[in-house]
Parts: sequence; C-alpha cells; structure tokens
Amino acid sequence: MFINIIDKHISLKPTEVADAEPLFDLVDRNREHLRPWMAWLDSMTSVEGERQFIESMLTKQAHGDVFLATIIVDGEVAGMIDIHGISQVNHRGEIGYWLGQAYTGRGVMTKALERLEEIAFTELDLHKVQLAADVDNRASRAVAERRQYHLDATLPENILINGRYRDEAIYSLTVDQWSQRRDD
Repeated sequence: MFINIIDKHISLKPTEVADAEPLFDLVDRNREHLRPWMAWLDSMTSVEGERQFIESMLTKQAHGDVFLATIIVDGEVAGMIDIHGISQVNHRGEIGYWLGQAYTGRGVMTKALERLEEIAFTELDLHKVQLAADVDNRASRAVAERRQYHLDATLPENILINGRYRDEAIYSLTVDQWSQRRDD
C-alpha cells in the first residue's frame, strides 16, 4: 500500500517498524488523554514495546488478519487506525483507532475512518465492519455516528479499563449501507 492521501493535511501510511519511536513518543505525550479509553496504554512502556507490537501486527497483516495504518497530519504522526479480528469466513472486521490530543476536534478521525471504510469494502472485500467504544467516550462515538454507523447494542460491563468494567457501545456498517451512502 502506498501513502493514501486524504486531503492536503491528512494521509494514511502503511505502518512500519521504523514508526515505533514516533508512535511511542505520541502515546507517551498523550497518556492522560488516552488513559480513560485505552486498556493497552499502561502496558506500552517503551519504544521496544511499540516495535514488538508493530512487528506482531505486521505479521498478522501478512496473513490477512489485520489492516494497520498510521495517521499523518501535516507530516507528523498523529495516531493509528486499524481493522483487526478480520474474519476471512464471515468477511468482517473490527475497527480500532486513537489520535493524539493535538489532532482532535479537527475532523481527522472522521476523514481517516471514511478512507478506511473504502479500503475495507473495496480492497479487503469485507462485507461488514464493527466499531466498539466505551459508552462515555463521546468523541469516539461521535465519529461513528458522523459516519452513519448503526448502533447495534450497548453491552453492560463489557470492557475492563483501569480496573473498572465499562459499558461498551457496538456500532456497525455493511458494504450495502456504505454503497448506498456513496450513491446518494
């Protein structure tokens, strides 16, 4: 995959092992911003840990189980977006994303998600994508709602973050819903 330019400020690039240091630095600078929503945050403690995570994800990507991209804003690493848990049998996957605080509130994630949908439905040949968010994560939920995802369920005490079980909102979008929006 080549760098996928979204607009003059935002692009998605294939995540590489060389991205470990700027991604870890971004995570490290944004711990307080990310802590309420990201269960993995406290286990990411070093550039080497980020490197190992990327290597693991790239191996999964090579097997078709994951699609991983780094979000770039004005030439700077701004966050990540992925499709994980890809089922080759059921043609579906789960979307995950995070963004550094300096890049929030500017439509970056909404635009990145829009491009990821195109990749999911045209390049990866998925039929459905799902997106899960803590019910109190208004920013993440707003991204799904702006992209017209269907709220399928709210699952009580479904995720464990910072030692507390949290309710989780599950959203979905099918290729037919996505195509219909593009045709309108």
